[in-house]
Amino acid sequence: MFQEPISVLLVDDEETFAQILAEQLQEEYGFQTMFVTGGREAIDALKNARRGFDVVLLDYKMPEVTGLNVLQWMHEQKNETPVVLLTAAGSETVAVEAMKLGAYDYLRKENVDLQRIAIVVESTHERRQFRIAKIMEEERWKEIGLNNQATDKVRDVLTAIGPKINDTFAAISYTIDNDAEQALAKLPEKEREVFKKIFTEIQRQVGWIEVGVRGLLSLYRILYARHTEAKEIDQIRSEIERKVSSEK
Repeated sequence: MFQEPISVLLVDDEETFAQILAEQLQEEYGFQTMFVTGGREAIDALKNARRGFDVVLLDYKMPEVTGLNVLQWMHEQKNETPVVLLTAAGSETVAVEAMKLGAYDYLRKENVDLQRIAIVVESTHERRQFRIAKIMEEERWKEIGLNNQATDKVRDVLTAIGPKINDTFAAISYTIDNDAEQALAKLPEKEREVFKKIFTEIQRQVGWIEVGVRGLLSLYRILYARHTEAKEIDQIRSEIERKVSSEK
């Protein structure tokens, strides 16, 4: 399966350093790289990127808009693109602050080489993918749990209305079998035959309705309800309970 190359945004006000590093990462490690030379340009690039970036290599010390300023903007915008901060010696305090704002890691510029940067980029991307997969799995199980609750609510509603439906069909059958027969006996023979056919047809149609309703109830008992419909399910149950109570 084709996998797109890791896309890297390199932000450093030392243009020569940024250009050389971007070219080497692309040529030797196959990354898809873009470099900018300031924090403001970095924000514009993040705003306008069509696919987004997999990793941002971000210099801390830049004029006007610093690396921390960029991180702060990303934090406010809920932009979760992984950031590796490039710092100078003695900038551990800054690195800690950057981590609080969401940076994944930091590198001291004077101690890094191309291979180490490539390794950090790849590991940062993998950590991000792992986090995404974990969050998606957690959301999936949460959705399943909530949907199971909604399904249980549907089954509770069906359990509540089942007896009432049974009583209703039983009452209809009794009326047709007994009351209708008594009424027919009082009619002249000619009219009796006409009405007998009518009652027979009604009985047949009611039988089909009963089969259909019972089939639908059985299907609904096994259907997968969505938790977003839970309020509607509760409302239907309340309406049914009010109706049943009013007829007692």
